[in-house]
Amino acid sequence: MKNIFKKDLSIPLDILSKHPFRLYASIFLFGFSSLYSSDALAQSKKVSITRNNVTLEQAIQEIEKKSGYLFVYNTKEVNLSKKVELNAKDKTVKSILEQILANTGISFYEEGNNIVLTKNSSKKKISVKGKIIDFNGEPIIGATVKEQGTTNGTITDFDGNFKITVKEGSSLFVSYVGYQNKSVKAVTGKDIMVTLMEDTEMLEEVVVVGYGTQKKVNVTGAVESVELSKAKGRAFTNVSSMLQGNVAGAFISQTSGQPGNDGATIQIRGIGTFNNTSPLVIIDGMEGSLDAVNPKDIESVSILKDAASCAIYGNRASNGVILITTKQGDLNSMNIEYNGLVGVQKATSLPDVLKGIDYLDLKAEAYKNTNKSWPTWYTEEYMNNYRNHVDEYMYPTNYSWMDDTYHTAMMTDHYMSISGGNKTLKYSTSAGYLYQNGIVRGNDAKKFTFRSNVSASFFEDKLKLNISLSTHQKTKNDLVDGASSAIYSSYVAPPTIRMTLPGVGYNNAGYSFGAMDAGGFNRTKETPLTLNATINATLMKGLTLNLYGGIDNNTSENKNFKPTVQLFGFNDDGTMSTPQPRESSLHYEQSKTTTYVLNGQLNYNTVIAKKHNVNLMAGYEMREYSWNWYSMDRKNLTVNLSEFPVGDPKTQLNDSRAHELAWMSYYGRFNYMFDNRYMFEFNLRYDGSSRFIDKWGVFPSVSGAWRISEEKFMKNVTWLDNLKLRLSYGKLGNESIGQQYAASDELSLNGKYNFNNSLVGIAAVTKLANKKTSWESSEQYNIGLDFDIFKRISATIDYYIKNTSDILMQVPVSGTLGMSTVPYQNAGKMQNRGLEMTLRYNDRFGKVGTHFSASATRVYNKVKDLAGKDELIMSNHIWRVNEPFNSLYGLQVEGIYQNEEEIKNHLIFSKNGTALNPYMGMKPEPGDIRFVDQPTIDTDGDGIPDTRDGVINEDDKVILGNTFPKWTFSATIGFDWKGFDASIFLQGVAGMKALNQGIITVPFFGGESNTGAWYKDRWTPERPSQTVQRLYSEPGRSEIISEYYLEDASYIRCKSLDLGYTIPKKTLKKAFKNAPSIRVYVSLLNLFTITSMRYGFDPEKPSQSTNTLQYPQAKTYSFGVNMKF
Repeated sequence: MKNIFKKDLSIPLDILSKHPFRLYASIFLFGFSSLYSSDALAQSKKVSITRNNVTLEQAIQEIEKKSGYLFVYNTKEVNLSKKVELNAKDKTVKSILEQILANTGISFYEEGNNIVLTKNSSKKKISVKGKIIDFNGEPIIGATVKEQGTTNGTITDFDGNFKITVKEGSSLFVSYVGYQNKSVKAVTGKDIMVTLMEDTEMLEEVVVVGYGTQKKVNVTGAVESVELSKAKGRAFTNVSSMLQGNVAGAFISQTSGQPGNDGATIQIRGIGTFNNTSPLVIIDGMEGSLDAVNPKDIESVSILKDAASCAIYGNRASNGVILITTKQGDLNSMNIEYNGLVGVQKATSLPDVLKGIDYLDLKAEAYKNTNKSWPTWYTEEYMNNYRNHVDEYMYPTNYSWMDDTYHTAMMTDHYMSISGGNKTLKYSTSAGYLYQNGIVRGNDAKKFTFRSNVSASFFEDKLKLNISLSTHQKTKNDLVDGASSAIYSSYVAPPTIRMTLPGVGYNNAGYSFGAMDAGGFNRTKETPLTLNATINATLMKGLTLNLYGGIDNNTSENKNFKPTVQLFGFNDDGTMSTPQPRESSLHYEQSKTTTYVLNGQLNYNTVIAKKHNVNLMAGYEMREYSWNWYSMDRKNLTVNLSEFPVGDPKTQLNDSRAHELAWMSYYGRFNYMFDNRYMFEFNLRYDGSSRFIDKWGVFPSVSGAWRISEEKFMKNVTWLDNLKLRLSYGKLGNESIGQQYAASDELSLNGKYNFNNSLVGIAAVTKLANKKTSWESSEQYNIGLDFDIFKRISATIDYYIKNTSDILMQVPVSGTLGMSTVPYQNAGKMQNRGLEMTLRYNDRFGKVGTHFSASATRVYNKVKDLAGKDELIMSNHIWRVNEPFNSLYGLQVEGIYQNEEEIKNHLIFSKNGTALNPYMGMKPEPGDIRFVDQPTIDTDGDGIPDTRDGVINEDDKVILGNTFPKWTFSATIGFDWKGFDASIFLQGVAGMKALNQGIITVPFFGGESNTGAWYKDRWTPERPSQTVQRLYSEPGRSEIISEYYLEDASYIRCKSLDLGYTIPKKTLKKAFKNAPSIRVYVSLLNLFTITSMRYGFDPEKPSQSTNTLQYPQAKTYSFGVNMKF
């Protein structure tokens, strides 16, 4: 192919006029072919060609046909008329060209998938060496130094030094990300010192905001861009773990360590409602979940926190917005990246429970203290069999169900991406595979991910098209009764009985494991598919049109097969019962959700008189959502097969449900900036929702900023790089209340009515609707300060007030209404106030680089109104006006009763001649918890109780604390030196309480259950205690909610400790000519925890839970490798 010109060669005007089509087509082919290039192709591609007495031009045409290469040359410089002999059998293209071009004065080199022919220069070669430094005199590692106009180049070493051989008289082109490019004359005989200056345009970070991007220095709202470069070096397998601790103002708590569950609790700026508090997640323009994206696919994450930045999303954004942008192709030849790791996981911590004879001895004491009859078969001989280790199977002395429930689990994670592009076409495609074996035996998960982003530009970038496709398939295998059943048994099953006995089978409490061994399974498959396309058209200077369309389709299915299993137990006389079969069953359910999104917007930006920047945006969006679900069940399977025909038809149950929702929105934004100093922004969204009768609402916001550092009076402050003051106000909505048709009555067809002595089916209203129901409203105020100093340190401080009104709540009504579901009312109010602080530092000291970041958040929460009521009590929680939401509610504790005299002095046992049980309806004994008798009698008439009444009852309950943290904080510090890197990431909370009441914390909960080993330090008459109560086996006492079971759940956790080494390319080049970049690393997750929480419970738990049965968090040790080609 002749007359094809390399883009940086001069092109004669006569050629442009004579061959325009050939020229344009050739440039297109040249660019397109470079997408699939490899620097080693000419050395590895082999062909066979035999041609005699042909011109060089004919020979090159043959090579093109055989090899697929395109040859690029200028006919005025390169003469291809010479005759040559071409006789090659299974030879590389490189060797053939060296043969036929010998003594022709023509040289060649590769450019992607093209071979460029040039005329040999008569200039001699010279060796040039030097050093690249920054403006502080520090060496720049990895800067690119190229001979200008060629592909001949090198990179600087760890000291910033380089050495290169170039043609005499040529220039060197030096470049490095974040710095201005520079050209210098190549000279020999002395070292060249090149100083690169910061490129302020590149350093002005661009952040993603609602429906667009902005330079960070111009943002007027509270938007935080997550530093992914620090997090990507860690072995996180889900997005929520990657974000945890990296965002000031966001409380992220991992709710479970179970494989396949990324169900983290995420709260941005505290609890703002009684209902759904989850933020809105947008992935490439489509609403989704964090579990839908592979962490390694993410290019950027922006957290929109205040109303000014969130208002553009209207009634979905009251709880904040997480914007995720995935990786796109770039202007490079093909890049291949591989990330792989293998690791082991185990529980971060597990509570200690009683074993063998300790269980029996303490249980006997509990029965005695409660005046319960000791089972007759618990004879002295029976007890001695445990003490004397008679039979480790029938009388285990050191057995724990936890040993048979938990194990060290393997995990592996692999990821590969291919990306590249040119000015016309860019692409990025990735695939991943994650496998995690569960810490609890019998459950695991595997996940395949795929994502492809392709973008094309036409008409000199005036028309752009982007298409994105993503999918994954996640398969979770769980125990037939769920992992929680096995966790429960591991805590409470008596340690005197093993889970299994040789030749007998499984104990009743070990049913889930027995069912798995018999072929049972509980398998869930999830297959989402998201496809979206964006068209961006420049209509005129400054005016662009964006059109977006997307579809998200998610299918989830679960099949649960419980085969017949023979289980043994024990009779009342202590003998083993004959194994009995457990009923078999088969369950299947499937759900499908589909979301359609259409969006169009116009953007106009202009600059007036060089100082007035104006940007206008107007848009329209429509969304539709549908959900369909059905299930099938059968029992009494005739054979152990997971198919419905083998089940009893009489036991068949079928069910199905469906609903649809729709939204329509108009939105707009106005930005104005004067002289890079004063910024103003106004957002407005007009939302309509099918949930409500009154469908439409308006959500505005206004914000401004002042870049003080750009004022003339600050120009002499050389150490100050940026100082910006921000103010904002806005109004947001929240419609996520859990009910799809909040403004519609609900009917049930399951009702029965006695008509003429016969029950007939009826349709009954089970929920009355409130036709005035509408979305919740949130007004938010924010003041913030951003500053950067010494080009190394940056900080952000924000203070906010968030007032939420019209909170949807179900106010209790009279039972005579006959409704099973109380209608919602817009009746609640709540306030959040908070302070957020972030500090970052980056610097180099000689060859050592260091980075540090820290953040802290303080949240103040208050309930302001409860439909006119002062409080609503819900068991162990209370909603009270002017107190934090969902506070823990119970009795305070002031020690343990030591004797009868102390009890008599504390409580009264008769009043007005009536005998009392003053201890929550019971009589206390020495060793029982001593509760605080709160003042409940007003003796001086001032309306303030000042005297206690001697009775412990509901009147003595007070607020004990809250399950939401007052403070969240994190810190990261890292170093790098000569290819080695190390970092540690700490995260924690303070001021958070947990109520661990139930199961093993209550002695012998339910009678036969095991209990915590700490009860070996219990109160006894011989060994009094002020901290651990006496033993008992009495349900009434265990139900008393008190401070005794309250834990300080504050903690500091080492979320990640990472050590890595990047192998120098000069070392790799000894083995690979085109050496990849290789980093090997060790990553330790959840390595240690500092907490005052007792008994081995993990403090990181769901924010409102009092349940001690969480799936344990995982401590992970992994080894990984990252390779880039």
